[in-house]
Amino acid sequence: MSAEYSRDGEANERPIATQTLEEALALNGDTETVVDVDEPTQQLVLFRLNNQQFALPGSSVSEILSSDQPVYYVPGLPTSTEGVLHLRGKIESVISLHQLLGLPAPEGTSKGMILLVRTAGITSGVRIEQLDDVCEVAQSMLQAPPETLPGTLRPYVSALWQIDERQALALLDPEALFDAYQQGLG
Repeated sequence: MSAEYSRDGEANERPIATQTLEEALALNGDTETVVDVDEPTQQLVLFRLNNQQFALPGSSVSEILSSDQPVYYVPGLPTSTEGVLHLRGKIESVISLHQLLGLPAPEGTSKGMILLVRTAGITSGVRIEQLDDVCEVAQSMLQAPPETLPGTLRPYVSALWQIDERQALALLDPEALFDAYQQGLG
């Protein structure tokens, strides 16, 4: 049996075909960590409210409706309810998250898109100002929300995604949002 040689010229008695990946990387001087490609991911729908980035789990967003979807005002609804929309024979409410999240209300009439969100047996439209992206994020990239998060956001944020050194995105918990909305907090 002949010996195999690594980059540094040292003999390795094990044939390359029987080496583990870690042994092969160590012999070839590659000290980069191996990324687990089977790591669980979560789909996120990224959007903006008052130029702040937020996300909802993709599993709870069933549809993204265009800005030309008509929303009808209904007298007597809470201020956080923009109105209702008629979608394939069903009437769905459209809510604004601004008051609930402690954000200033948008000026004028909002023409942003509507995310149709379903969670815990409830379906409602959520008005957003801008849709940024729909992407997959590794579960390990999502961190617990910090204690320094503003009190108005804390009950509704399930995780934080640190995109880079200066930018973080709050992953909203749709069930907590709808619970607060039903209790009249928004």
